[in-house]
Amino acid sequence: MDAAERDRDALLDAGLQQWADGGWAAVDPVSAARRAGVGNDCTGEFGSGVDLACAVFDQVVDERAAATLSAVEQAEPNTMAKVRAALGAFVDNIEDDPRRVIALVDAIGCPPLVARRRSANRGFAELMVSGNAGSRIEPDDLRVAGHFCLGGLTEVILAWLDPESPVTRGQALEHGARLYESCLSTR
Repeated sequence: MDAAERDRDALLDAGLQQWADGGWAAVDPVSAARRAGVGNDCTGEFGSGVDLACAVFDQVVDERAAATLSAVEQAEPNTMAKVRAALGAFVDNIEDDPRRVIALVDAIGCPPLVARRRSANRGFAELMVSGNAGSRIEPDDLRVAGHFCLGGLTEVILAWLDPESPVTRGQALEHGARLYESCLSTR
């Protein structure tokens, strides 16, 4: 990784911290550059805080997707093993940096982030379809199930991350797997 890539990563990390601290509206490229200890010349690709927040979102989603797809490829060749591997990678990604959960939930009021979130969720729903090609369930129903499961999993993850909640990581994974299993077997 060269210096420009390191600076960009530091800027994105600072933008993620701003987002985690104050919501997407708090993201500002100039103050993120200052926080990251990089020059303002690193902010050139980001004309606004929204542009930086969108880049942060893209990075978070891309990293999580890569980890999840890799886990699925390495899993045993049965549906539930793949679901459990995917959920484990998904949760591991957030556990590694809990700030990443914002990409799951904080887009309201920002049309570009809403569009990115919807696109990412549609992509996930398509994975439900492509990963279950032999299912008796119609593809449109699998897409709906994918959206439903992602929403439910998001809420379970938020409960797990809430220090006031009794939900554990293990419970989040187990109940998430059951949710997916139910949706994949119900017509």
